[in-house]
This record gives sequence, structure tokens and C-alpha cells, in this order.
Amino acid sequence: MPKYSPADALKTFLLEGHAISKIEATLLFGVQSPQREIARLKNMGFVIGTQRVPMIKILARLNKYAVCQSPSNLPVREILMTEYWIKS
Repeated sequence: MPKYSPADALKTFLLEGHAISKIEATLLFGVQSPQREIARLKNMGFVIGTQRVPMIKILARLNKYAVCQSPSNLPVREILMTEYWIKS
């Protein structure tokens, strides 16, 4: 029986039309090197879209699945992170 890896879970999630950040890939799917997996998807022929978004957006999305709180003095509305998705 083939194993379902963290990279497979990430790929499935993206193919379902979701966007993801590096922190989400690590926390939700256990992907140890999200950037490497994104590069691997590009090498497989997928067109990957990127966009810079405030960290607060990522945290709100992440909190749908897990409890994740930032330090109170962290400016989460000002910190920009990159989210990735597969373009259709």
C-alpha cells in the first residue's frame, strides 16, 4: 500500500482550490520544507500563483483548523506573508 505523505496532502489541498502559506503547510500537513514542495509542483508542470497577504489573514485561516495565537506585540496586520495556489 502506498503511503500518503505530507507532500501528497499539500498537493491535494492545493488541487482542491485552496491557497496556503509556508506556515500552514508546516503546521497543518507536516511539510518540512514547503518551499521545496512548491518548487516540486512547478517542476511537475503546475502553474503556481503567489500573493503577499497580511499575516492576520493567514492566522484567521489557520485558526479554522487549529488554535494559533501570535504574541500580543506582534504587528500581524503589517507583516506580509506569501500565499500560494495552483492556477487553473
